[in-house]
Amino acid sequence: MEQVIELNGYRIFTKVEGEGRLLLLLHSYWGSHILYDHLASVLSSGMKVIRIDLPGHGNSGIPPLDYTFEKFAAVLNELLNRLELCEKFSIIGHSMGGYVAMAYAVKYPEKINSLVLMNSPIKASDIKSAKLREREGRLLQKGKRELLLQVTIPSNFATENLDSMRNALALLNRTSRQVTVEGALRSIFAINHRSNYLGDLQTAHFPILIVIGKYDNVYGAEEQLNDARQISTAEVLMLQHAGHIGFLEEEDLVVKKLSAFLDAIS
Repeated sequence: MEQVIELNGYRIFTKVEGEGRLLLLLHSYWGSHILYDHLASVLSSGMKVIRIDLPGHGNSGIPPLDYTFEKFAAVLNELLNRLELCEKFSIIGHSMGGYVAMAYAVKYPEKINSLVLMNSPIKASDIKSAKLREREGRLLQKGKRELLLQVTIPSNFATENLDSMRNALALLNRTSRQVTVEGALRSIFAINHRSNYLGDLQTAHFPILIVIGKYDNVYGAEEQLNDARQISTAEVLMLQHAGHIGFLEEEDLVVKKLSAFLDAIS
């Protein structure tokens, strides 16, 4: 079932498929729900899988000027209530989707069965990262979107995978061109103003799986691993042949691991 739901100044595309325990999939910056087509097709055989297009992406509308992930967590909760999905659920978030997932899990921990973060730093944006995002914003405002995407899209993959990832590259090209400049700018603001969730996850009472690509060119693997190791209850999967988008680069391994992790949740 697909529909667009409007609430609190947001217009959010949603897709629900399958039956069983609930699973919410949240995509990355420049992405959309279609990046999860394969993963959703596998997991929806035994679960009810909910996908959305995050604000400013895919078929969703541009978010308000004061858009942050913490504010959107409340909107997301209302969206799930509108869909009459009120029981506990698991969340998988990739990159920016992980920021939304953490914001929601921290605000509504009683609703979380488990949390999976893929290539999604746990701490707040550092100065260097924030400046790079601000530079990206200036390029977008100067009309250099295509030039930016020519560099940005291939950087999601480990160099060794570029030749074999042509379909995935085409998929990212497709989703990125659905993102408006204003949608990208407001997402950059939210990314740069995200919270540090390390302390909250250290005391969380739900299972956590953290997936990291060894050759992540967007966010350093070592920093992600160091943060993950500070969460004693977290399980870590280091993908040895992946960059920033490991669920496509090492698809079979990630699907196998996610299936086992989710199946182990009572």
